Amino acid sequence: MRLSSQPSSASRDDDDSLLRPWHNSTINSSRLLLALKAALACMLAYMVAPFMPGVVAQYPYYAPLGALVAMYPSLTGSLRTAGQTLLGLGVGMILALTVQLTPWPVVITLFPAIALGVILAGVRRFGAGADYIPITALFVLVVGGPNADNYSLGYIVQMATGATIGLIVNYVVAQPVDFRSASLELGRIERLMVFYLRDVAMEVRTPGSTSRTDWVEVNYQLASVAAEVRGVVEATASTAKGNPRMMLPNKKGQDPGLARLIRVEHVSFYMRDLTDALRRLFAEDGSHMVVPADVSRELERTLRAVAEVMRVAWKVDTESFSTMTTSLSIVPLNLDDEEKDEVQILAARARARVSDLSNVLEDLEMRNTWDHWWLVTVGTDLERVLQVVTTHGASNPPPKPRRSFRPRRTAQGSGTQHERRLR
Repeated sequence: MRLSSQPSSASRDDDDSLLRPWHNSTINSSRLLLALKAALACMLAYMVAPFMPGVVAQYPYYAPLGALVAMYPSLTGSLRTAGQTLLGLGVGMILALTVQLTPWPVVITLFPAIALGVILAGVRRFGAGADYIPITALFVLVVGGPNADNYSLGYIVQMATGATIGLIVNYVVAQPVDFRSASLELGRIERLMVFYLRDVAMEVRTPGSTSRTDWVEVNYQLASVAAEVRGVVEATASTAKGNPRMMLPNKKGQDPGLARLIRVEHVSFYMRDLTDALRRLFAEDGSHMVVPADVSRELERTLRAVAEVMRVAWKVDTESFSTMTTSLSIVPLNLDDEEKDEVQILAARARARVSDLSNVLEDLEMRNTWDHWWLVTVGTDLERVLQVVTTHGASNPPPKPRRSFRPRRTAQGSGTQHERRLR
């Protein structure tokens, strides 16, 4: 992403790093630990399987399969996947044993069993176990054959045994919770949005000085980065849920950043909206804006004021972004009292700029034109950005949704008071 028409090498590196996730490699310490746990669980399950009672011991190879299926990075994910898999196995077995009651040969019974299994696999409630419904029905009919009842019993019991062993291993050797990655990803998109809004202000002041024509592409990249950050934060929150490591003193009270993520997504949406409106206020060749000069000057001041509020509230440093990759401390989520006061002062100044912009728009001769309404949209989006940044901080939950408005009715008649006045 090149926000400047002639960027320096340092700024180009910083811009590129803002678009790249922190973890490009799929092989890291967490993945290696998960691989070791999966291998250990499969080994233990295969060692236990031959000692199962009765005919169940004849199918020991399904125990390591159950352990492998239940091995997920998060404990809650392992529980959910194991339960859904066993449910899918049970439904597939019932389906196969039911069609086996008919006098038809296996070649004929395969058709209704597989067809119904694929249909049932489309039910979302089965989750990870949906694909096992037709597969299990196929195995019971073809592999089990005339001994389908014993095969089904051994199949599901060994799978359940392996899944239980996998859950125990996953709990005892708990997955590490990487709060640092989530915090760094959130800091990445916060810094990207601050730089983006500064670039927009520069383009408004001097049309043609930046890559205004690339705003559509930048908006798409911003949405993509927001989706990547959401994936990292949600993965961290899922790993932390039910994790025994969260009981350690150094992990208690740590927040994966879900509230901070919601705030960032709101600001990202408003920024994409205001840049889409601003693009319509430039001439086709991008050489000038179609609004008066005093409006563009006031708009540029407002954009810079809001960007400064975002920079201070989010603690965005002005140094090279690459220095953050070597930092050993997590980016702080909370502001102290002095920093909060500074944010409030800057926010009050920014709101005054938004108010001045609104006053300038009221005096324009182009009122009630499309250009006027595009400017009103920009002002509204900037006010909403200020509200999101200053109302609830990174570690606080977002405000509760308002209750739906219902018009009051009186005993004199139906309808709202406005409707009765019209009558």
